[in-house]
Amino acid sequence: MRDGTASSRRFLGGLAVLLAACGGPTAAPAADASTPDVPTPPAGPDDPIVGAEPRRWTWVPIEGMRCIDGSPTGIGVNVAPGAEGLVIFLMGGGACFNEETCASVFHADGFDEGAFRAETRAFSASGPVSRIDASNPFRNWSFAYVGYCTGDAHAGDNPEGVVIGGRRRVFVGHRNVRLALRRLLPTFRGVGHVLVTGVSAGGFGAAYHYDGIAQAFGPATDVSLLNDSGPPLNDDVLAPCLQRTWRTLWNLDATFPADCTECRAQADGGGISRLADFLARKYPTRRLGIVSAMGDGVPRDFFSWGHGGDCAQRGDITADELGRDLLATRQRLAGTGFRSYLVASQSHTWLLRWNSTRVGGLPLSQWAGAIGTGVGPLVDVGPGAP
Repeated sequence: MRDGTASSRRFLGGLAVLLAACGGPTAAPAADASTPDVPTPPAGPDDPIVGAEPRRWTWVPIEGMRCIDGSPTGIGVNVAPGAEGLVIFLMGGGACFNEETCASVFHADGFDEGAFRAETRAFSASGPVSRIDASNPFRNWSFAYVGYCTGDAHAGDNPEGVVIGGRRRVFVGHRNVRLALRRLLPTFRGVGHVLVTGVSAGGFGAAYHYDGIAQAFGPATDVSLLNDSGPPLNDDVLAPCLQRTWRTLWNLDATFPADCTECRAQADGGGISRLADFLARKYPTRRLGIVSAMGDGVPRDFFSWGHGGDCAQRGDITADELGRDLLATRQRLAGTGFRSYLVASQSHTWLLRWNSTRVGGLPLSQWAGAIGTGVGPLVDVGPGAP
């Protein structure tokens, strides 16, 4: 789930534009003291998002959303009026579960409008939330962007937190997405399609929240999943002791879907990968896609804690082990709506370079379009595909 070293907060430069009313040279009339200005009330937790400039990114602070340091945050929206679909994109950037990993997690000092603007500029050229990428099958949909500043793969609910590396860390990624969804639902109610997607830790978060989002929008909305590089690794690769650490620190057993009994802790702490089986069983006609490199070096490094029996130490997950695990998941979920696009590589995350990524002659952008819209090649791609 780690995307790289911690990024520093970046802020937009420049001044806010002040709009002046047009008028002649005569002085404006005095304000009527009997009719004082009434301030616009703050948006409620279930109010639609209003005032967003069409087809441009708008930062929306959301009451109650918090980062790992306790600072307030929000989401971005890019509204296409009358669009048939909505892309909900969850960003990644590491995870925080010990002193070493917490030192490199993204946005440990908060995620504000400046950081949001910098990230969305990077995403504007290509990928599922780009309006200028001609190959993007979702370019005329609306977009929602959930940044990553909680260190818990968007899955935690531990608002009291814990001190790690001399700093108190709160893990509220799950409640953040739920708060965002309460604003997104009335804003985009009635769309025909919703694509829940994300990269790295955001890919894991997309899978984690798929059930809640599908339930919120209801059966009349076609909700699909596209998980980029957040693979559902089985217990022989993802050590149960590491899973137990996450369950305890992030309070995962409180945030898994209520009816996913197999997701909750096994005796040894394992079983997180069973979320994929649960989704495939509960949504047999929905399209659930994952993109991954067969030898992705990031999860091999990041998930290696405990691979060898000691969760205080990194182990060694080989490229072959990871590849075999991905193929085992594909085989286990054969005959369901689960599809995988596997790349013979050790690189990490693919959606931002989907135009240059082809496996078996099929561009990733085209395959992703089929996952999101249901139109096109709904097939397994890559090594081991039929």
